[in-house]
Amino acid sequence: MRFRLSIVILAVLIFSACGKKDKYRDIDTGKIKPWVPKSEPLSKYGNHSPYRVHGKIYQVNSHASGYTETGQASWYGKKFHGRQTSNQEVFDMYKLTAAHKTLPLPSYVEVTNLKNDKRIVVRVNDRGPFIGDRIIDLSYAAAKALGFVNDGIADVHIRVVKSPKDLVSKPIQQGLTYLQLGAFSDKNSAYNLAKKVSQLLGIETFVTILSTQSGALHRVRIGPVQSESKVNQLINQITANGIPGAKVITE
Repeated sequence: MRFRLSIVILAVLIFSACGKKDKYRDIDTGKIKPWVPKSEPLSKYGNHSPYRVHGKIYQVNSHASGYTETGQASWYGKKFHGRQTSNQEVFDMYKLTAAHKTLPLPSYVEVTNLKNDKRIVVRVNDRGPFIGDRIIDLSYAAAKALGFVNDGIADVHIRVVKSPKDLVSKPIQQGLTYLQLGAFSDKNSAYNLAKKVSQLLGIETFVTILSTQSGALHRVRIGPVQSESKVNQLINQITANGIPGAKVITE
């Protein structure tokens, strides 16, 4: 019985390993239809500028045509497969897509792996990477096509070949949008509310201090928020948890 059980367990492990390999490693990138770069309309979502991540402010590039950059690339795969990208599309790790911190969405970018001189064109529809000094985060398929899936990181050169066509007629929205949950002269009240909201909703909530003639004002905020739909979603969540009076602030 023990021998039979061992065989069954071994078979399951082998099957699982093969399934993972087939699903995640063995794709023929030569069969992936390449992009035909074109100037698409500026995405409604994901182009709010400036925006803040981990306390750092980023400004979306309104003049991206011909932009070049050299640095490190990373890649992301099935952990994010099927999730929404920053411009509200669905991330497909088997397509040649990418994330960039400041290029307008969507942009088409030629990426060259400086180690092996392989190059492809990717469509940028997401934001990131926000780790270290990496300049671009590629889909699994893009990283495999460039030959650095196993390395994880590669030195690359990127060049914008097409940027959104309506950057002039529809300039990227300026200003940061926040939800302000309250403003208090008593700092303890502000920090207690921020802690409560963070624990209830699992959302980063912070306090900013504004100096006024009457003294310091401690403002409890969430954000920046990049879309109107997200603002409405957050307001509904906050109100449902018994925290009324949230205000939309843009500055």
